[in-house]
Amino acid sequence: MQRLRYLFVLAIAGISFSFGSATAQEYPSKTVRFIVPLSPGGGTDIAARVTAQKLTERWSQQFVVENRPGGGAVIGAELVARAAPDGYTLLVTSPGAVVVNPWLFRKLPYEPRDFVPVAMLAPTYYVLIAHPSVPAKSVSELIQVARKHPGGLVLASGGLAAPSDLIGEMFKSLARIDAITVQYKGGGHAIADLISGQASMMFADMIAAMPYVAPRRVKLLAVLTAQRVPQLPDTPTLKESGIDYDALGWSGVFAPARTPAAIVTKLNSELRNILRLADIQTRLASDGSAFGPNTPESLQAFIRREFAKYETAVKVSGRRLD
Repeated sequence: MQRLRYLFVLAIAGISFSFGSATAQEYPSKTVRFIVPLSPGGGTDIAARVTAQKLTERWSQQFVVENRPGGGAVIGAELVARAAPDGYTLLVTSPGAVVVNPWLFRKLPYEPRDFVPVAMLAPTYYVLIAHPSVPAKSVSELIQVARKHPGGLVLASGGLAAPSDLIGEMFKSLARIDAITVQYKGGGHAIADLISGQASMMFADMIAAMPYVAPRRVKLLAVLTAQRVPQLPDTPTLKESGIDYDALGWSGVFAPARTPAAIVTKLNSELRNILRLADIQTRLASDGSAFGPNTPESLQAFIRREFAKYETAVKVSGRRLD
């Protein structure tokens, strides 16, 4: 574990690219694969598909999304880590593959230094949602229900040790409640069971959750940001609700190490252009995405902070995957 952490810190100390024969002018000349190491339907999958479609339209070259779930995002991440560093196989992932797995596995078939950051796709806000049948209109009322009926509520998560799973365990610990956690194969599956009433509550990213809030198929109890978000001015934060915790969801694009700098730069520039488009902001930003400085360097610095945050979350959860 210490060696893996050292390798990660070494990798993020400075971004290193190859300046091989590939040039930005030549790229892309064939189909580009976005490997999503998660099941379809979640926020990362949605962000990947929206941006892949735009890249296809703007560059007249196919960008396709391939879901490769399994092994706690290890299967998809390893595929990209072992791919040719030519920009044609890219990783689109939430925190799991890059900043969570190093704390969960004693041995990984890849290392964080096997990737270079390209761009943040969709920083999103996590929200706490519940099924309409749960007799609670606030976080405090939810906690009261859980304490009154120990083990009576089912907390859905997007998978064992997924960010939503770790956030859920942090919440249970800080709120001092006993709820049954059920891990699903992706956020889409978890939301589906929440809507059907098989689960009571879950922490989900807003991109995936908001379509079900307006029709009241789920009820929104809190956001997990440090301050309230402009899109939901009447929704309290978890901190305002008495639980001193915040978390940011995100999706990022990563390339295999030694990918030519010209390709990384071109991808970053075009992705930033796409994220400024009104229709993309309507699809993503209105659902909770927040776009700030978005360079490989800024993504690298952000990941450094996330790495430390998830160390704590993994310790609290007691999760291990090997």
